[in-house]
Formats: sequence, structure tokens, C-alpha cells
Amino acid sequence: MISEVTHLQPTEGKLLTPEQAFEWPHQAIREKNWPEAAKRWAVLRKAYPNHPGVWFQGANAHMEAGELDEAERLLNNAREQFPNHPNALIDCAALAIRRHEWEIAGELLSKAREQHTEHLSTWMTSAEYAEKRGDFDQATLYYQKACETTPDRPVPFIQYAELAMHAGRWEEALKRWEVVRERFPDVPAGYHRAAEAARQVGHNKEARQLLLAHQYGADILKIESESRNPSRQYGRHAGLGRLLELIWTKAIFNLRSEVHRNYLSYGWWVLEPLLHMVVYYVVFGILLLRGGENFPVFLLTGLVPWMWFMKAVSGSSNSILTGQNLMLQVGLPTVVFPLVSILQATLKQIPVFVLLIGFLWLQGYSPNAYWWMLLPVVFVQALLILAFASMVAAMIPFARDLTYLVPTGLTLLMFLSGIFYDYRSISTEWQALFLMNPMAFLLKCYREIFMDGVFPDVQTLMFWGLGSALACTMVLFVYKRLRYVYPRIIME
Repeated sequence: MISEVTHLQPTEGKLLTPEQAFEWPHQAIREKNWPEAAKRWAVLRKAYPNHPGVWFQGANAHMEAGELDEAERLLNNAREQFPNHPNALIDCAALAIRRHEWEIAGELLSKAREQHTEHLSTWMTSAEYAEKRGDFDQATLYYQKACETTPDRPVPFIQYAELAMHAGRWEEALKRWEVVRERFPDVPAGYHRAAEAARQVGHNKEARQLLLAHQYGADILKIESESRNPSRQYGRHAGLGRLLELIWTKAIFNLRSEVHRNYLSYGWWVLEPLLHMVVYYVVFGILLLRGGENFPVFLLTGLVPWMWFMKAVSGSSNSILTGQNLMLQVGLPTVVFPLVSILQATLKQIPVFVLLIGFLWLQGYSPNAYWWMLLPVVFVQALLILAFASMVAAMIPFARDLTYLVPTGLTLLMFLSGIFYDYRSISTEWQALFLMNPMAFLLKCYREIFMDGVFPDVQTLMFWGLGSALACTMVLFVYKRLRYVYPRIIME
């Protein structure tokens, strides 16, 4: 066991500070591996015999492991060495509570409340004692005192709310969980435990909103609160507005979670298309000698719009399946899930488009009147993405094997869209058929605006815009008709 702690010693051979060394058993405590934590505290007692933490926390680890006799032995030694330490009374009281020695526990806690009023454990252990004795009113007072003692720590507030849950005081529990959410919005218990309290009193809608907030972030509750304001009620428009706010909030929440998982954070939004460009430039521009003049510009003007389409479709394809728990618990409209993925992909591409414009400017392609045509081109592509991605997402739950075909289909479409080559390089008789691919036509529009300085084919652009809008309408109708079918299909 001693060899296991040698990594806690610096190269100079000196012991670490207690705070640094104690991280070792604290790791086992966080994992709730109490026997291992007790062993590690035993090792540290040899290295830091005069530190109270190794005795009291070691005793607590033995208590949690059910080894009460060993915990008592350690506490007796600790009380001899540190008679004035708060835990000399509090931890012994905790041991007495576990043994149901109520009189001993009561006497020890009474002394602790007289001598150590500013110590959180004094009030937390007193509240536990009162709760186990069935005195909920006295436990309430102790938890209130604990909250006043350490207003910046969530534990007393959580236990204060849990006390109301144990007593069956559901309305009071809801109020206390609301305080937890206001003070500590990142604590999950403030949402899922509050949802349980809401269900107990029949507030099913509030319970669903709390579960939504647990999944999507606390802003959902703000949206719901604002929606109750009569000045904001506009019939179906208000419901649509709340749905759009929900989609926006979830997309932002997902993006924040994604960037926090990566070291380069938002940098990957730009690095990923650049890395793709480097790979394709090396393959097609250098190895296959298919590049030609201004090939990096040609490649980027096709690659950036394509990656927007590709990420939106691939990201939304499994969105209904991944959101099944929330759909079954809360009853959200199924269309929310692909729309969140589409919006998420769109937001990630905005800075990439901005950098593309800056890159083109540096390459001598300065903005001109033709660039205004980017607005309808981007709008048509957005409609196309909405229609195609939502359609793919709608089909996956009914035929889950399609999940494996989506990447292959996107790869095929990528090579048929002219990202790496000019469509004019293929046979003339095939060009019209080639441009019937809407993505190939849109990439042609981008390059005509950016590189050639000409207006794109407005008539064909309007055709694809109207067709995509019609497809969006039909897909939304399908989602509406199948809203109550999806939960059954997903559960099969």
C-alpha cells in the first residue's frame, strides 16, 4: 500500500501538503468506494499523524463502509489528540446516530451547537438527528441554520428541500427546489427532484417543464414563465414562439456542451473545414493535378456550403432516436429534434462563412453588387437543408438500417456536386443532368457570385426555392400526422 502513495511525493523527496495528498482518498470518496478510501486514509495517517483530517475523515470512511467499530477506535484516538476540534463532537454524534444511541447523539450535538455554531456539520448532523427521530419541524430549523451558515454551498439547500420531500410536503418542496435552482442552476437535483414533487401534486405540465430544463438548461423555465404573461399570449402564435425559443435554447446548450468537451473549443469550427480543404487540395490539386488556377478559392467556395449541408443532414439523421427519452417523458413535438440539429449545424457554419468571405477578399475577390445574390442563394440552401434533413430524420425511426446508408449517400452526393471539379469539365450532354442535383446547382451559384462576378440563374434558383418550401410544408405535415406514432415506433 505504501508503494501506491509514492506518486504523491515530489522529486525532491518532500511530502506534499496535506491538501495535495488528501486528493488521493478524496478520489475514492467521489467514487463512493468507501473501503478503498478507508485504506488510503490509513496510509496517510502514517505520513500525517498530526493532521486531524486523516483521523476524522478516515473514521467517516469506515462508517460509510459499515465498519463502525473501527470508526469508533479512530474517533477515540482523534478526540484524545484534538479535543477542541468540531468533529470530535460531530463525528461521534454521527456514529451514535448510526447505532441508534439517541441520547448520546443528542448530548454531543447539543454541545456542538453551543461550541461550534459556525460549523456546517453541526447543523447538518443535528438536522439528520432530528429527522431520524421524526421531529421534522426541528430538522427544518436546523437546515435553515445550515443554509444561513454556508449560503454558497448547495448541500444544505438540497437537504432542506429533501426534508420536505420525506415529509410529504410537496408544495413546500417545490418552493425549496426553486431556491436551489435560483442559487445553483447547475445542480441536477433542482430539476428532476422538483419534477417528482410536481407530479405528486398533479402539476404534470410543470413536471415536464422541469425535466426539459434538466435536459436543455434553465432558460427553458424562463421561457415558460414568460409565456404565462397575458401580454404575451397570442393563441397559436404564442405556442409557435415558445417552440422556436425551445429550439434555439437547446441548440445553444448543445453547442456550449460541445465546445467545453474540446481543448480547442470554438477553434474546431474553423479548423475542421480547413483540414478538409488541405486534404482535398493535396489529393486533387497536387497528386491528381486536377486543381488549376485559384484552386484553393474554387475548393473553399464549394466546400464550405457543402459542409453546412452535410453536417445538418448527418447530425439530424439520428436526432429523433437520441431524443427518445425526452420525447417519451415530456411529449415534445418530434420535429423539434431535427430542427435543433439543423440550427446547431447552421450556427457553427456562420463564422466559417465569414472567414470564407475574408479569405476571398484577401485573394482579390472584393465584394460587389453581385454579392447581394448571396442572400437568396443562402436562403434556398437553408430551405433545402430543412426539407432534406427533416425527411431523412423522419424515415430513420421506421427503418433504422438507413442510419448506415446516410454517410454513404452523403459521400456519393459530395462527389456528384462538383466540389473538387468544375461541372463544365464533364461532357456537355451530361451537364444539364448534373445540375439537376440541387447542391451542384447551388455550388455553381456560389462560384458564379464569388469568382465569376455574374448573376446566377434566378429562374432555376426560384424553382428550387419553391420546391424546397413545398417539401418543407409536406414534411411538417407528415411530422404532425405521425407525432403520436413515433413514441410507439421508438419503443418497439
